[in-house]
Amino acid sequence: MPKKPEYLSIADTLRAEVLAGDYDAAPLPGNGDIAERFDVNMKTAGRAVQQLVAEGLVIARPGLRAVPTPPELRGTRWPMNGRYARARAARGLVFGGDVSGNVRKDTVRREWASAPLLIAHLLGVKEGARVMRRNSRTFIDDVATEDTFLFFPEAIVKAAPELETADRIQVVALVEDAGHTVTRTANEIRARHATTSEQELFGIDANSIVIEHIHGTYGAAGEPLEAVINVRPAQGGVITFDTYEAPLDNE
Repeated sequence: MPKKPEYLSIADTLRAEVLAGDYDAAPLPGNGDIAERFDVNMKTAGRAVQQLVAEGLVIARPGLRAVPTPPELRGTRWPMNGRYARARAARGLVFGGDVSGNVRKDTVRREWASAPLLIAHLLGVKEGARVMRRNSRTFIDDVATEDTFLFFPEAIVKAAPELETADRIQVVALVEDAGHTVTRTANEIRARHATTSEQELFGIDANSIVIEHIHGTYGAAGEPLEAVINVRPAQGGVITFDTYEAPLDNE
């Protein structure tokens, strides 16, 4: 995997400090101080700060140092970068360390169900095939912020039965302990109006928009491991990710 750009590593450190409240009483360091601290040039330091500006975490001020965005004006960021790798390392809740506030995930139901067409396509099974379906909801400071449906093929559940039986699960740990290495995800993100149940869950109206993120997860041999549908309110929620554009080997 290509090395992470230096400015993003610096932004990670500054982001953690902002969320910890290190700069609540003072602006962020200037680019010169950041450059000296991390032994980089001013351009790299400036890009790190601009990354936090782009995320809505800090406010840029021409001629002045950036300041943290007031918590009530911040959106909830959902970083997609290496989420399975991070879950592998943490063996726990992926987004728990990414957002400020108390994060809780509750399991609503777990049951065997018939795979709808899109899920069947992602899992490489026939439409209507028997799959394990789990529904969980994520709350930040007791406010509903995500509604999640996870689908697992029968073969994966047979290898990792806790996917069916356990109330709380760590998907990456269970799947990889069963002999599969999470290697790739295929993602689709779309915006749509909230359904009636989503309006009730998120406390929004019929004109509100939600972000629906659907992805399939695959192992080293291309075997389907999981399909997921995440729904989050668009207002106050931002999905962030990096891309790596290294040349192909034959270029």
